[in-house]
Amino acid sequence: MFSNRRRRRLLSCWGRVVAVAMLLTAAGLGCHRDEPDPPAVTSKPDQKSKTVWDRSSAQAEYLMLQAELTLAKIDKPYLVLDFKGKKLKLKLRGAVVWTCPLQFPSDNSGGVTDFVDRFRGDDNRLARQVIDKYLFASSGQISDTILAIVGRAVSVAPEMLQRVLPERFQLRWDAGLILEVRTDISGKPTSKFQNAIVEISQALYRPFGETTIVLKLKPEDALTLYRATSVGMPTLIIAS
Repeated sequence: MFSNRRRRRLLSCWGRVVAVAMLLTAAGLGCHRDEPDPPAVTSKPDQKSKTVWDRSSAQAEYLMLQAELTLAKIDKPYLVLDFKGKKLKLKLRGAVVWTCPLQFPSDNSGGVTDFVDRFRGDDNRLARQVIDKYLFASSGQISDTILAIVGRAVSVAPEMLQRVLPERFQLRWDAGLILEVRTDISGKPTSKFQNAIVEISQALYRPFGETTIVLKLKPEDALTLYRATSVGMPTLIIAS
């Protein structure tokens, strides 16, 4: 039998032990609550997933290659309206012999979509022939150096080129398609009367299905394009 004094001492020790244990337990629970949640496990994308084949894009590319191959077999230059690459090109047997940037006035760039849609038509045509070319005005004599450069580009002897720079001219295709080229020079009208007839005729037919886009070119580039193109020249369009 323990004495009362010893019994009180043992109870006091056990009380301290129990209190310490309760404090440690509370501290452990508090630490557990403050621990961050484990990071969420995310699944990695399947590296072996196959790329979806775009049949329509592949078919469009095939048709474009076939059209260009056909034109490349002809031993004559052809014109390329590359709206996708924003380039105007002259090609011979598939090789580029001349190119310049497609530059549209800010108020005319919106007509490109209508031009492309009309060019392609319901049968998705990629090539048409130039049916007409008209010079509204031209001005100034050009140097023999420029004539030689242009002559090489269009395979024409320099002395056969007119020594004038075009101010404004148009190329026309069927389906009411018109490409108008303008430069910064101020020229003399080819014929004021004929110019008026052409402009009035276009104004009358425009509401019934005529689409005109306007290009802004350097005088030398305009000269090359004007002298290189002719009625019957094939024209390939690239838009997408």
